[in-house]
Amino acid sequence: MPADLIASTDLANHARVALARSGAVPPEWRADLADRVEWAVARFDGGDHAGAADELMACLDGWLPKEFAAAAPRILTGEQAVRVATAALDGEHPYRPFVSGRNDPDHAVAGTLARLVAGDPDAEAALLRAVLVVRPNEDRGLARYRVARISAVFAVLAEAHVGEPAYLDRWSALLHEADRPRLAAAAALLGPLGLAEAERRCVTVEDVDGERLVGAFLTAGRFDDALTLAKRLGPNEQQRALLALAAPGLPAARAKALVAAFRKCPKGSRERDAQMMYQHRFAQLFLALDRVDDALVVLSRMRDCRVSGYGPGPLARELLRWLGCRREAATPERLRAVLDVLADPRVIPQELAAVVAEVVPLAHALADEHLRAELVDVRVPRLRARLRGVRRWVLMADVGLGAALVEAGDVTALDSVCVQAASGPPETRLSLVLARLAVRTGLLARDRELFTRLIGGVLQEGSWGAVEVLLPTLDAGARTVVPDAMAALPAGGHRRVVVPVARFAEQVGDSGLLAAMLDAVPDAQNARRVAGRAAMALARCGELTDALDIARHCGLVGGATAGFS
Repeated sequence: MPADLIASTDLANHARVALARSGAVPPEWRADLADRVEWAVARFDGGDHAGAADELMACLDGWLPKEFAAAAPRILTGEQAVRVATAALDGEHPYRPFVSGRNDPDHAVAGTLARLVAGDPDAEAALLRAVLVVRPNEDRGLARYRVARISAVFAVLAEAHVGEPAYLDRWSALLHEADRPRLAAAAALLGPLGLAEAERRCVTVEDVDGERLVGAFLTAGRFDDALTLAKRLGPNEQQRALLALAAPGLPAARAKALVAAFRKCPKGSRERDAQMMYQHRFAQLFLALDRVDDALVVLSRMRDCRVSGYGPGPLARELLRWLGCRREAATPERLRAVLDVLADPRVIPQELAAVVAEVVPLAHALADEHLRAELVDVRVPRLRARLRGVRRWVLMADVGLGAALVEAGDVTALDSVCVQAASGPPETRLSLVLARLAVRTGLLARDRELFTRLIGGVLQEGSWGAVEVLLPTLDAGARTVVPDAMAALPAGGHRRVVVPVARFAEQVGDSGLLAAMLDAVPDAQNARRVAGRAAMALARCGELTDALDIARHCGLVGGATAGFS
């Protein structure tokens, strides 16, 4: 029987064997909170809606993970949703973020609770009274947590009551004078009313709510109000808000005013990183206005930036992507201007290495015949020389050239680079880039062993992020090498990746890969997390009896303790 066609009963047996083989977990061990939420989603997907709601209610016994934000509004509706949200008000949840330390509205649990109570007047009022409470130290160091939760609630409730501005009066009646600025978060209701009315109600619009309200003014067709408010915000918020106002086809007068505003925008500090982030966003604004030559001028003046995602290297890549969507604008002169910047010492080697594998094939695809020859014979060797000294960086340049030749029709152009990468010390990022390209070039059919070694290079360091980037690029055939790649890892190496691989296998319905992870799981705690994924797969298939039995032993059911006998 093919691995991907393993029957539900066989999958359940694999899970039971893995649990029995692994032994007991420490008494203090508890199931991962995110796994418990995803178990509820699996029950819901399998048709057990009441059971899913009960599982989410049980999750209130701990710190809610970010997965709850998407799961709860989907699973809980009507009175059920209100009941869960009301229960949450009795504890700490309205005052917590989903991620410890994050004090912005997007991470406030209260925003999700607002989605659950929206439409129930009594529950809405109870939630607002709860979040408006001033808790210990929230008048000083923890004030931003209070601001975040209030803003999150007003933002959600406003979206639920679009077209009903009378709610603004109701909510205002609940606010003390010092809290009046919090109402600015109700952007969906304030947007159509305009800036003057928003300021009358809120006194002032603070940075935490400014970008949302700028967007609401723009949606309501109030560009001038949006621009006026954006220019009052703090440096980062102002830059992002102005950038959000830029769009192709903007009337000339508005585009001119927008560029002028950005030129005057504060940069935050005199430090290079703040200056370069500003320049990067300025170039993005020019691209959004279809002013590519102005963006190129900004690129030519940029220097290194230590903030990830900013600086001349990432901007060069962004410009090439933009040109790739507008081939008529990709003239040889513009392409050479971008390539000149990449060869300049202002782009530090590690930043060049991070983008070279993508920018070379992008430029090659856009170039004419003469520039393509120049790229192969002159430009890439020049970039390669700038990366000399670090083996994996040099190979990244070779990857870029090989990828360009693959796009031009030579599917074997990367094979020699794959051999070099696989023969040296594993390097996760290099292996990841090559493995994703190797899927497209059909390397698996030509050299299964080499392809497996590349996959192993990604898994070697046990990075969940790398695994989660790699696996979606593998088709069903390519996924069959994952168990072999894991088996070849150093002793204990698969301990760190067996769970993310099992999670992916369950999400895409690859029962063969999931069964292989159950067979490979090395310890009791990971066995329960992987077997929990088997329980989720079974629940989605409607095999609830087996799913519940296994889930109980994994600690997923309503806070059940984990064990197996």
